[in-house]
Amino acid sequence: MKQFSATKKKYKLFIFDFDGTLGDTKECIVASFQKTLKENRLPNAKREQIIYYTGLPLKEVFEKLIKKKLDDIMLNNLVENYRKFYREFLTQKTLIFPKVAVTLKKLKENGKLCAVATSKKTEFAILSCKYLKIDQYFDLYIGDDLVAQKKPNPEMLLHILKKLQIDIKDAVMIGDSTFDIQMGNAINMDTIAVTWGAHSKEQLQKENPTYMIHNFEKLAIFT
Repeated sequence: MKQFSATKKKYKLFIFDFDGTLGDTKECIVASFQKTLKENRLPNAKREQIIYYTGLPLKEVFEKLIKKKLDDIMLNNLVENYRKFYREFLTQKTLIFPKVAVTLKKLKENGKLCAVATSKKTEFAILSCKYLKIDQYFDLYIGDDLVAQKKPNPEMLLHILKKLQIDIKDAVMIGDSTFDIQMGNAINMDTIAVTWGAHSKEQLQKENPTYMIHNFEKLAIFT
């Protein structure tokens, strides 16, 4: 992992995870999963478990929480229920992390492109950014409904690079989970791990991110 003082690298494209990176959605996600499990008479899951798996596709998270394989009909029903409850909780339990809006504004003023790469459905990423009043800073949103291969597969990153016509060396992936760092590392894209989200500093370090930051405004160093 590089030290800030050792680099002056500037990026043209900043790709952000949403949950745990831009938005504090822990309570929204936990409430949505727990209500879904209860409604479907399935065993409850601990808050810590749910938070840890945040960033993976919903179907995969449900199977990890329930600890068994489920048929497609059941999985589709759980996902549908989850999204219904998430929409219900979104405006009650979604917060923005400190310095996010002001830093995104600075990135755009400096002519940078910004995109969101999330395991959310694209619709919810857009709704969440609009609710937090940061949607005007993003040039593209890619949720897992727009790709065949989900995180940590890098398909959504490749899609963003192609869509925005940016070379991989000029882009960086920013996220709070090991899945985000794995996704970037899979295609040798630079990564920035943030330490205020789902996974601990120690867990993130094991994935060897290019950089690690402890507050959002540190991103200004790369502009």
